[in-house]
Amino acid sequence: MTRSRLNTALLTLFSGLILGASLPSIASAQTPAPAPSAQNAAPENNSKENAQDKTQEKPAHYATFRLLAEKKEVKAGEEIWLGIEQTLYPQWHSYWKNPGDSGAAPRHDWQLPENFSVSDIHWPSPKKIPYPPLLNYGYENRVVLLQKLSVPQDLPAGPIALSVDVEALVCKDICIPEFASLELTLNDADATKAETPEQNQDAAIIAQAQNLIPQTVNWKSHFSATNGHLSLQIEPTDDFLSNYSQLNPVFIPADWGIMENAATPETGLEGQTLVIRQKLSGERKAEDLQTLSGLLTYTDQDGTYRAVEIAAQNDMTAPVAGDNAAPAPLRTEAAETTASMAAPDAPQTGNSEQDQVRRTGLVKALALALLGGLVLNLMPCVFPVLSLKALSLVKIAEKDRALARWHGLSYTAGVILSFLAIAIALIILQMGGAQIGWGFQLQNPVVIALLAYLLFVIGLNLGGFFEFSSRLGNTGNGLTQGGGLSHSFFTGVLATVVATPCTAPFMGVAIGYALLQSAPIALSIFAALGLGLALPYLALSFMPALQKILPRPGRWMDVFKQFLAFPMLGFAAWLVWILSQQAGSLAVLAVLVGMVLIAFGLWLWQHQPQKPALRRVVKILSLLSIAAAIVFLPLAVKTAPAGQNPTDLSGHGQTFSAPYTPQALQTALAGDAPVFVEMTAAWCITCKVNHATSINIESTKKVFTDQNVQYLIGDWTNQDKDITAFLRTFGRNGVPIYVFYGRPDPQTRQRPQPVVLPQILTPGIVHDTVQGNG
Repeated sequence: MTRSRLNTALLTLFSGLILGASLPSIASAQTPAPAPSAQNAAPENNSKENAQDKTQEKPAHYATFRLLAEKKEVKAGEEIWLGIEQTLYPQWHSYWKNPGDSGAAPRHDWQLPENFSVSDIHWPSPKKIPYPPLLNYGYENRVVLLQKLSVPQDLPAGPIALSVDVEALVCKDICIPEFASLELTLNDADATKAETPEQNQDAAIIAQAQNLIPQTVNWKSHFSATNGHLSLQIEPTDDFLSNYSQLNPVFIPADWGIMENAATPETGLEGQTLVIRQKLSGERKAEDLQTLSGLLTYTDQDGTYRAVEIAAQNDMTAPVAGDNAAPAPLRTEAAETTASMAAPDAPQTGNSEQDQVRRTGLVKALALALLGGLVLNLMPCVFPVLSLKALSLVKIAEKDRALARWHGLSYTAGVILSFLAIAIALIILQMGGAQIGWGFQLQNPVVIALLAYLLFVIGLNLGGFFEFSSRLGNTGNGLTQGGGLSHSFFTGVLATVVATPCTAPFMGVAIGYALLQSAPIALSIFAALGLGLALPYLALSFMPALQKILPRPGRWMDVFKQFLAFPMLGFAAWLVWILSQQAGSLAVLAVLVGMVLIAFGLWLWQHQPQKPALRRVVKILSLLSIAAAIVFLPLAVKTAPAGQNPTDLSGHGQTFSAPYTPQALQTALAGDAPVFVEMTAAWCITCKVNHATSINIESTKKVFTDQNVQYLIGDWTNQDKDITAFLRTFGRNGVPIYVFYGRPDPQTRQRPQPVVLPQILTPGIVHDTVQGNG
């Protein structure tokens, strides 16, 4: 959909809301659900495999682990190999350090005696694991992940206990995290004497695993990127070139998010140079890499699968092979596409939030969505709307309880259908490649301006400036008459729209899970979210016992209705401020003038003369005044330049925070200091409250200063694909999100697993996270 068409549709919707357009029949309209996107589609199960699976008893674990040692007696100052053996259930797989399009690398958390240390994992060569349309890199059957143990010079006497906590994500049609706590004792004289050589096969298994580690070679290589494709050029040895036709070389990147893994690569020889061309994914910029690391895998003359490590230098000035001339005969590798469990692309550091999304099943996701919708009713953006419906229910239930139930159903239909409409739009736009997430409509200045107009009109109505009989916003007697059900429906629509800036607890995991599934599952989760939002009013409508807790009708209702005008007008003012962040002062002027024109048009409509001819003129002037307000909206369409943060959201300047960019985060993580990342938006109420009460306070600033925390803020007020990619890394599709990276280990230089803080913060949560994990 083009932007002009989108804006036209929004203007039409707004006109229908403000003029109380009749509700079309939703019973006869059957809108087909969109086809699941390639990214989010659930893999189809082979019926034959399913039949076989039913005959097999499910195992207690789909992966088992053993801790191996090259030898059980160690001396001061030496190094020995340790190995963690994964034995995987048939047809299940685990992941390499770059898992590919989904999944997560295994994690080993060692507990070692003082001055002992282990190296990074020496990864064996992975294989491509296809599940269309995704492609993963990992292992099947059995794999041993090796690490070197460094023994200190001051080796203590007696037995030495080692232990490690292992976590590995294993997948087939679904993904299950497997855990194990393993222990090993070295220099235990009694155990060593009791063990026969036949009983200790660890050394042989480790020796075999060493042969599977990719070789380090000094082959010259460089890469360049242009026109959406990466060109990797490698100069191998003469022996390799002489057997090239039999080797089937394939490049597997160690850097995630650079190449489109499932795309069909092209390989060929240009003189003495091996050229591999593959489509870029667009998630990360190849030109930002100094070195492109990865493996060149091949099958040697003996049929053995081998790999060598490649570290290609960035050479953007080199001509890109194949861009201007046809290369020598290229062998096109058969497309190996995958479909594993749909999950966001993961960086090398795992994260508990993303694992939580992976572990979430449909039933749990539905429960979290329902609970998140319930909590939304307590948010300041939704509570005034719910209060409006409660006012109407007081009068309706007093006169006709059956009608009250119909209003409850109508309101629920408006909420659920609105959530489904947002979900369908989000899924379709993501299928088209848009980098958007929850709350995407509020990144459009036209939506913000329309919503400000709508809440301004409702505020005027509640305050008594005008009355529209049988129109949206009327909470008086019209709701008790025949045409009042449409009002409840459109109030449900309004509740959904104003709920979007708020993020409630439990919503993040539920929405993250939904957008990783097929369209029917995603829509069911969004429907559960809408049901949760509508549930309090629905329960009041259907349960007479609950209706008894509502106060009896009286004059107080008119006073309370007028009081509710001020939250609505305040909300409208807040939206105008958001518009200033998105589109600048000219857009604000346009909307403010539009509000004056709307108020003038409504005033004219309320003061029509008695003479028919003059009455028609006044009606026309009234409608023209309101229409002129709509015409001013195109002035609000121009947004701030992409990637520009329109305001300093920290309130402290660069001494306290710095704007988030992928490069800024990479630079911060390369240092020794802990890093705190806050993703926010001007239209996100939860974000603003968290920032004002838990981050932008003196005690938190002191903790950040004492711990030397590098603090980055990402502004998602306008669409930003880098921030969207960061959100997806942690299984999120909306803000806020707060991520803390602890200090790197002084010896291994590896940082601990990032900590994702709750969506509702307190100062204590922030302080405990920074001080306890820094």
